[in-house]
Amino acid sequence: MINQVITRTSSNHQHDLVRKFPGKGKPAVKEGSLVEASDIIAHCQVSAGQRLIKVAHTLGIRASSVQKHLLRNVGDRIYQGETVARRRGLLGLGKTEVRSPADGVITNIDPNGDLIVKFLPISVRLTAGAGGKVKKIVEDAITISTLATEVNGPIGSGKERDGAIKVVAGQTEFLLPQHISADCSGKIIVGGAVLERATIEKALTVGVHGIVCGGINQRDFLSLGVSSDVGLSVLITEGYGNFALGTDIYESLKALEGRFAFIDGERANLVVPELNPKMEKATEPPSLGWRELAVGDKVRVLHQKKEKLLGTVKEIKEGQTLSSGLVSDTAKIDLGAGIEVVVAAANLQILES
Repeated sequence: MINQVITRTSSNHQHDLVRKFPGKGKPAVKEGSLVEASDIIAHCQVSAGQRLIKVAHTLGIRASSVQKHLLRNVGDRIYQGETVARRRGLLGLGKTEVRSPADGVITNIDPNGDLIVKFLPISVRLTAGAGGKVKKIVEDAITISTLATEVNGPIGSGKERDGAIKVVAGQTEFLLPQHISADCSGKIIVGGAVLERATIEKALTVGVHGIVCGGINQRDFLSLGVSSDVGLSVLITEGYGNFALGTDIYESLKALEGRFAFIDGERANLVVPELNPKMEKATEPPSLGWRELAVGDKVRVLHQKKEKLLGTVKEIKEGQTLSSGLVSDTAKIDLGAGIEVVVAAANLQILES
């Protein structure tokens, strides 16, 4: 039986890295420019949102009386720490003041006597994140042609995020909350055989951007939400349950520790761009291939349910009758924990390094 093959890891291949602007941006490079990872490629303005300043409540006055206590008017720019409203005490003794929590512009006074302050945009300098050549510039993104190492897994969750790689646990350990410390903030952490909900919650609290782990309990993965984002991105390299992080992936990422990377849960992959790529040495990007299915292959079972089943081929038989009455080549798949299933061999994808 000939089946589709998915490559787990690849290195030194040509990769188009798309750097999206976090807000309205102005490119600082031109198409065809050569850039290094630390080069600034765009200047962006990111909206910081708005906030209510509870003037009436703080001063202890009616909403209708707020206007006469204001020191600044609607449309005025205000600065963090500036007094925007004041109420003097009885007979002019003492005073109560309201100060601005941030720089912004007063846009309105709502019926509750609160000031609506729109924060001023924050200037953000977007860096290339990879060495290479600027291939394309559009209104909201810049594409950089570079070389990269790529890791693909069968399971993922969350939008694209970036951060430095940090190995926090061994291949066979449970990835526990105590593995995550303050210095994991903003990073993509790697390690462990099982990722559980308590660890995900600790990672969110610390500010971890991404997690790469061997396995995850199915209920914990489903709690992340299908096609949703909880605030970090997850890449599971082996499957549901207790699976040691594959040696091929673990050793590759351990060698790249400290390097800047991009994790995309929706695509279930991790990309680590080269710092100083030699484009003439580029290899072809990993592509979907085909080969004969064999006993011992690690496979993914394709079926209509949203969750993914992963296991190892234990036995292959030709011309078997399935429960549906269909005659097909079949494969017995070991899913771990003593669970085996027999499926049509055509419904399998081969996962290999």
